[in-house]
Amino acid sequence: MNLQAILVTNGVGCAILVILLISSHLVRQRRTFADKIFTAMIFLTGEACITESATFFLDGKVFSGAEAVDMALNSILYLTNITTSFLWLEYTDLRLYHNIQRLRQTLPVRLIPLILGTIGLILNLKFRFFFTINSEFIYFREPLGYIYYVITFLYLAASLILRQHYYNIYGKIRFFPIFTFLIPVIIGTAVQSAVYGVSLAWCSVSLGLVGIYMCLQNELSYIDPLTSLYNRNYMNAILQDILYRKLPAAGIMIDLDFFKSINDTFGHTTGDVALMEAASIINHATPDNSVSVRYAGDEFIVILYTNKKEMVEKVIERIRCGVDAFNKTGGHKYILSFSIGSYIFNSCDESIEIFLQHMDQAMYEEKKLKHKKPEAETETEKADEEDLPEEPADAAAEGQEEAAENTIVS
Repeated sequence: MNLQAILVTNGVGCAILVILLISSHLVRQRRTFADKIFTAMIFLTGEACITESATFFLDGKVFSGAEAVDMALNSILYLTNITTSFLWLEYTDLRLYHNIQRLRQTLPVRLIPLILGTIGLILNLKFRFFFTINSEFIYFREPLGYIYYVITFLYLAASLILRQHYYNIYGKIRFFPIFTFLIPVIIGTAVQSAVYGVSLAWCSVSLGLVGIYMCLQNELSYIDPLTSLYNRNYMNAILQDILYRKLPAAGIMIDLDFFKSINDTFGHTTGDVALMEAASIINHATPDNSVSVRYAGDEFIVILYTNKKEMVEKVIERIRCGVDAFNKTGGHKYILSFSIGSYIFNSCDESIEIFLQHMDQAMYEEKKLKHKKPEAETETEKADEEDLPEEPADAAAEGQEEAAENTIVS
């Protein structure tokens, strides 16, 4: 056993966690339950780095109460091990499903290994069937002690199964690459369980938590805080990827009609609610592998990985049905109305700017029709009309024909 190496390794782990706690201040300010679990894992990992270093330091030391102290510290370490892996499973569930009620329903079953492990550690203080402190005051792990590694890997495996189940139903998981956490943890824990005197597990957990935190930062950077849709930065990254890989793609641009009127009449708080309702309608109407974006104040874009007009029209129809269903439910101060335009992206020959311009033009063609109300225009509608761009200059005949082919009139 190289005590110096162990202290350095766990010291590095603690330093990483301190930096992580400072850096994650803004994340923790959100005070969501998932963020609280993430913070709890940081503190437990820090505690484990300190406790583990203390157990190695005290190993073989003789003083009054040495055996009791060693037994207590190692018991805490075992308990921290299975508790952290349990919290990881709960955190994975929340990050994937965002449903606390679902968590409550599954909690009794998931707690069983943790509860049994805790009871086992209490009994071990007397019967010593998991680990013991021998006559030379040195820690010794009994064969049954590997049960706690089994419990740890059971929780980690359960998180993988959970992820696969989610993927099978909902498709690609963004901003939560679970292996960023699991790979260093599994390697570090496996090595430490096989070779006594090597301390890698908790430093590996620290590295895994840093990886997850980086994903959280990406999420904060790319998610619109009001609507929970992706923002313009993420859309630009997606479109660059589509352009680079020459992927089939189409876009739907959606404008919330008369949004200024809702704001002026009912206030900005109600306007925010209208935007959230609009985002929810769009999100529920689009395929799992699509990208729904809040493009501007009251404008949204949906990126579809298809070049089939029929598929695009089907999505537009679902969006319109969603708006109709919302308006029919009643109980709202306002009605929602969308102006929608779409375009098939030719990623081999067109730029992103051209793609967005054609979508924008198609959407405003519909918007102008809704605002043409001779002799009966309200002041608010006139204001919206003034915001409309001027008619684009005529393009070359060839360009017009190509745009007409790709633009979908819905």
